[in-house]
Amino acid sequence: MATTDTLGSSVGLGDEALPVGFPMPRRPELLHASTPRLRVRTVEHRFPFPLPNGWFAIARVGEILPGEIKALHYFGQDLVAFAGEDGLVHLAEAYCPHLGAHLAVGGKVEGDCIRCPFHGWKFDGTSGACTEIPYATTERIPSRAAVRTFPMVERNGLVFAWHHLDGGAPFYEVPDVAEFGSADWQPMIMSDFVIATSCQEMAENNHDFAHFKYVHGTDEIPDGEEHIDGTYKRVSNPNLERETFGLGLGVVRVPNVLTFLSSVTPIDEDNVHIRWIFTAPTSLGAGVLEKIAESFTLGVTQDVPIWENKVFRPRPILTKGESGIIAHRNWCAQFYSTPVELPDQ
Repeated sequence: MATTDTLGSSVGLGDEALPVGFPMPRRPELLHASTPRLRVRTVEHRFPFPLPNGWFAIARVGEILPGEIKALHYFGQDLVAFAGEDGLVHLAEAYCPHLGAHLAVGGKVEGDCIRCPFHGWKFDGTSGACTEIPYATTERIPSRAAVRTFPMVERNGLVFAWHHLDGGAPFYEVPDVAEFGSADWQPMIMSDFVIATSCQEMAENNHDFAHFKYVHGTDEIPDGEEHIDGTYKRVSNPNLERETFGLGLGVVRVPNVLTFLSSVTPIDEDNVHIRWIFTAPTSLGAGVLEKIAESFTLGVTQDVPIWENKVFRPRPILTKGESGIIAHRNWCAQFYSTPVELPDQ
């Protein structure tokens, strides 16, 4: 596809040659944010669904040190994360309700609270309530003097925040992956990268068995058994099992070879931050885990150009063997605060 400039010459979309597929090439450089991305798509606002509700990783455990503050951007908004003096991480909206200062720019951690750099207002990291206005002439603090905070949990080496568009309470739990921290399993290693797509689109790949042959180059189209139970979903075959706990959080197991957790955190409606944590049995020996993890991450680079240049078809034309895609989309609807257009049953 090409456009034409005012002089009549042909101007191609994208800054590089189009990739040759069947299968798609593996490009490890796509895992780095500095790598230019092929973009021939001009369509904006591809997805008809809002940001999902769920548990999403915002940092590694230990990444934010006691007393440290970080400016983040997830869920389509500016956020401030800080670790209290007890080491627990808190997440809040970034802007002070008083006069709008960004709490991460000069703010200060005191106990489990953060103090605004502009006028010294102090906010509780758990409730978000203002606990002190240091120059106030009365002890009364307006009830509206609060920042939105997020429920937090630290598990499996990651710090998770509960995001809900309407402020609703958590309705499922982050699983505890037994292999992490077990003496029979190797110390965890992590890969993280950003892709221009959505949680639902990424997760749909688990039910799109045909793409494994054409995108990833498998000899055959694999089979898979699919099971859905409330907020839980599982896709499995004799060689691999993927359990999904809410939209964006999954655990993949290759029996006796590998376990990895995948957290897909929405940056906004069109971009996600992926964190993959890997472990393998100690019996496999040194160096094997790194090679297996590299293979999985290289595999996802084959998907990246397709994800970043495709659009969402709310009513796709599917073949008989692709009913899992319909079930997946219907399952995803429970994680949105507003209704989305669902495919025909």
